[in-house]
Amino acid sequence: MIKKTFKELLNIDDDDYKIIEMIENDPDITHSQIAIEVEKSQPAIGARIIKLERKNLLTKQVGFNIKKVDIKVAIVFISTKDVESVVKKIKNCPFINHAFKISGEFNLLCFISASDLQTIERLVDVCFRKDPNVINVKTNVLIESVHDFVVPIDFQIERFDFHSDNCGPNCNLNVNLPKYKFDQIEKEK
Repeated sequence: MIKKTFKELLNIDDDDYKIIEMIENDPDITHSQIAIEVEKSQPAIGARIIKLERKNLLTKQVGFNIKKVDIKVAIVFISTKDVESVVKKIKNCPFINHAFKISGEFNLLCFISASDLQTIERLVDVCFRKDPNVINVKTNVLIESVHDFVVPIDFQIERFDFHSDNCGPNCNLNVNLPKYKFDQIEKEK
């Protein structure tokens, strides 16, 4: 079996490869600087970058770099009976920065961020340990990031009430709030 390269899998040529590599190393690099290195015109580089963005090979993500800020991050492994029901519950949670369906002993992995470890522990209790659909939870606290890693941040986390049974006003566990605008409109009639 012949192993495919990233260039083959992503359907890119040597110039695209070089452009991606240069932007990874310096996200602020100009099209003109890339054009000189790749030996193409600046408009050609701009067109290639647009093409790479449309193929989702170049994206911009705004957030905090966990290597450079003092925000606590936990990696939480969850084993569930029904992964889809848990995913639906956490989909819009402002504390869960990334969630992945995975294979193995656990079927869901989440990155959870907060200002302190007590808040993360409380969220893990509320969202996962109290859920009858959850079989097992394993939490690892990130101590230090070796590489830059950008995590999106949702400022709704500042509204967290530590003594509540949900993580905030828009939490799926908050049964006192309508989940959709049309539910609210119906109740107002």
